[in-house]
Amino acid sequence: MQKVYEALKQGSDVRNNLIQLKQMLKEEGALEEYLSMTEDDELIASFLQDEDAKTRKNAALVLGLVQSQESIGKIWEAYVSETQLFVKGAYLSAIQKLDCRAYEAQIKKHYQKLLSYEPAEDEKKHIQDELKELRRLVIQFDGGISRHSFTGYDKPRDFILTTIKNYQDTTGVQVETGATRMIPMGVQVVGGDLKEALKIRTFRELLFTLRCEKNLPPQPAAIAKELAKSNLTRLLGSLHDGEPPYYFRVEIKGPMPLDKKSIFAKKLAAEIEQRTHHFLVNSTEHYEVELRFVQNRNNGFYPCMKLYTVPMKRFAYRKYTTAASMHPSLAALLMELASNWLTERAHVLDAFCGTGTLLMERIYALPVRTAYAVDTFGDAIQGARENAGIAHMNINFVQKSFFDFTHDQKFDEIWADPPVRGKKTKEEQDAFYGRFFEKILELLPEGGKIFLFSNENGMVKKYLRLHDNLHLKQEFCIREKDGAYFYIIIKKEPERSEAEEPVQAEDQAVQKAEEQAEGQTASKEEQAENQAGGLPAREAAEE
Repeated sequence: MQKVYEALKQGSDVRNNLIQLKQMLKEEGALEEYLSMTEDDELIASFLQDEDAKTRKNAALVLGLVQSQESIGKIWEAYVSETQLFVKGAYLSAIQKLDCRAYEAQIKKHYQKLLSYEPAEDEKKHIQDELKELRRLVIQFDGGISRHSFTGYDKPRDFILTTIKNYQDTTGVQVETGATRMIPMGVQVVGGDLKEALKIRTFRELLFTLRCEKNLPPQPAAIAKELAKSNLTRLLGSLHDGEPPYYFRVEIKGPMPLDKKSIFAKKLAAEIEQRTHHFLVNSTEHYEVELRFVQNRNNGFYPCMKLYTVPMKRFAYRKYTTAASMHPSLAALLMELASNWLTERAHVLDAFCGTGTLLMERIYALPVRTAYAVDTFGDAIQGARENAGIAHMNINFVQKSFFDFTHDQKFDEIWADPPVRGKKTKEEQDAFYGRFFEKILELLPEGGKIFLFSNENGMVKKYLRLHDNLHLKQEFCIREKDGAYFYIIIKKEPERSEAEEPVQAEDQAVQKAEEQAEGQTASKEEQAENQAGGLPAREAAEE
C-alpha cells in the first residue's frame, strides 16, 4: 500500500493506482494501515478535479472507504458540477459513508428533481443508478422506510398457495372459501378468504395474482408496460394503509442463467419504476413487495406478487434455524400424509431433531404424551429449546448421538430426517443406515411406527429387506429431483418359526389328554358319592 500511495504522490499512473488502492482498502486491517501512513486526504481529494472521469470516480470511492469526513464538501461540489453521468453515483456512494446531515435539504431537492426527469434511452441506466444512491440517502435521513400496514382481509381475494409439486391436492382440500384450481406452482384460489388460507400449514408461499397478460414477452420494457396497465398499483393501495411509494424488488424464476437473470432483473426493475412514475421504487434492501416472474417453456413470464407486509404467524416458533433445517411447510405436509398413522397421546422420538421443526409440527398435528428429541449439534439443540419455548411445547432435548441414546420406555413413533450424505462415501452412508435400522428396533415396540424422510431410497429398501420384522406400509416421492422420499414403516410382531410349531402342537395334545383324564376321574368319583347316598345307580344318573 505504501508503494501505491507514493506513486500517487508522484502523479504516476493515477487512475490504475487509485483502483489498486481501492481494492486494498477492502481487505481486513487495510484502513488502519492507510491511516497510519497519511495525516489527511488532500492528495486523494485533489484527484476529484482530474480531467479523467474514471480517476474522479475512483478518487471519490477511495474517500468514502477511508471515511474522509473533511473531504465531504469537496465531494459534494464535485457531484454537483459533474457532467459525466456514470461518475455521479460514486460521489453519492462516498457521501453515504460520511456525516452528510448538513446537505440533507440539497440532497432531497436533487432527488425530487431527478424523479421528474425523463431520461433519454442512453441515460436511463446512469440515472437509475444515481436515483438509487440518492434514495439511500433520503431513507437514511428519514430514519428508514415508512412501512405499510396490510389491511386486505376485507373482501375475497385472488391468490396462489405454492406447494410441493404433485401434492397440490393436499393443500387444495383445506381451502374452504373460493374456487380452487391445481396449477404447477400449487393451488390457485379465486375469491378466497385470506384469514382462512393463512391458517393452512402445508403451503410455502402466498402470492397475489395480477390482472394482466399471463404470458408476458421476454423484454423488460414490454413487461413493465403491461404491469403499468394492470391492477398492480390499485391492488397495492387496496391492500394497505399508507401512501406510496412501495419499495420493491424483482425475482426471476426459471431456467435463465444466473448472470443473465441479474441483468434482466435490473433492467426490468428500472422500467417498472419509470412506468409506474415511482409509485413503485426499486430497492434491494428495504423492499416490502416482490414482483415475481416465472419463466415458462416458451420463454414467456407469468407475473405474480409476494407481499412481506402480510403477517405470517403459522410458524412463529421458528426463530432459530440451520442450513439443514427442514422447512416447516414440508414438515406440515408430512404430517398430512401420515395423518392416518398417527397415534394420539403417543410417546414420540425425533432421532435427528436439528432445531426441532419436524417434531414440533408432529405435536401441532396431534397431541403427544411425551416427546424426546436427540441431536449431536449443540447449537441446534439450543436453538430447538428456544423454538420449543416460543411454541410452549414440553420437549425433552438430549444432546447425544442417536446411536448412543437409551431410554427405559419404548416409543410409539420415531421420526427421522437423517443427515444427507455430504462428504460421506457411499459405503459410510450405507453403514450409517445399517446402524440406524438396528437402533430403531431397540427403541420400538411391536406395532411401533417409523416415519422416515430420506433421499437414500436404495439403502432404505435394502435394510427393509434385511429386517423381516419391519413392514413398509406407505411411501411417498416428495421430490423427484433429489430422490427425497417419505416412508411409513411398522415394526411387526415376531413370526413363529417352523421349529416351534410341532412343540406347540404336542403341548396342546398333552393338555387335551390330561383334561379328558380329569373328566373321567371326576365322573367316577361323582358316581361313587351318589351310590353312597343310598340311591340306585340308574336313579343317581337321572338325578
